[in-house]
Amino acid sequence: TVLTALKHLRSVQVINFGDCLVRSEGAIAIAEAITEGLPILKELNLSFGEITGEAALLVAQSVEGKATLEKLDLNGNCLGEEGCDALREVMDGLNMGDLLGSLSDDEGEPEEEDDDEDEDEEDDYEEEEEDDDVEEEDSSVNQVSSPPSVPRSPDASSFLCFPSPDKLLKLGTKRALLFEQQVDVADAGKTAEAFLKISSVYNEEDKDVKSAVLDSIDAILRKAFASPSFQGYNFISSLLVMLGLLKSEDKVKPVRVVPGHLQALEYVVRQDYFPQDHIAVLEAFMSRHIQALESCSSSRNILKSTLEQVRPEN
Repeated sequence: TVLTALKHLRSVQVINFGDCLVRSEGAIAIAEAITEGLPILKELNLSFGEITGEAALLVAQSVEGKATLEKLDLNGNCLGEEGCDALREVMDGLNMGDLLGSLSDDEGEPEEEDDDEDEDEEDDYEEEEEDDDVEEEDSSVNQVSSPPSVPRSPDASSFLCFPSPDKLLKLGTKRALLFEQQVDVADAGKTAEAFLKISSVYNEEDKDVKSAVLDSIDAILRKAFASPSFQGYNFISSLLVMLGLLKSEDKVKPVRVVPGHLQALEYVVRQDYFPQDHIAVLEAFMSRHIQALESCSSSRNILKSTLEQVRPEN
């Protein structure tokens, strides 16, 4: 498929899907392709594609680290005022705010559409996509202009972009499997980020949400720590950096620590898959007087107590 080919192309510098109506699913697939490849991408045009705010943020995150990027065009989509603001904030956070094109023609958040119409349109794109090939030329600027294929369901991606208890529950009984498929557990940083996103909606009073959070975290971390190549210390350090408890040379904007982060971590350290040699590291940071933890003093104290109990004897 076009998007599968994109992942493996290294000399493509311009991708122009403007006015192609790629929609959110196509945008998410394109973001995945960009994340995995296209190292010298200069311009990405996804304008007027009926892309919603959540998918646009995933696109923005996908261009992180693309040093050659000169322009990202997401004008004329369906972001809404809040979506436009969030997109600008993400790009500013990546120090790439000046690369974002105008959003003056944004069409606002879309109204609910008929599912049958969506399915018919998606089928049309699948048929068109079969006839399109990506050509890689020897010219200095290779361009790709072709409708993308329709990827797998973006529900798990949508939750990880904008976590909410309702979205988590709507993923259903297969949520753990969906997260296992969505999260690249070979990457300690991405695993830590997913842990924080999922645990942020933890609610001790809501049994369904609590169970959904813990089951999802279990699935991801059990798979991660079972892998011989998984770098556990990188996971812990990434976790601490993202929580604002550890300084990093990289410019990482820490998340706001909420009780759910610490409550879920308290559960995780009691599980058989969690390495005991990480206990002391966590205990040291939970014992420090850190401003980021002040709003979660009760959860921190419970986590500290658990860490003391599970700490291996010298």
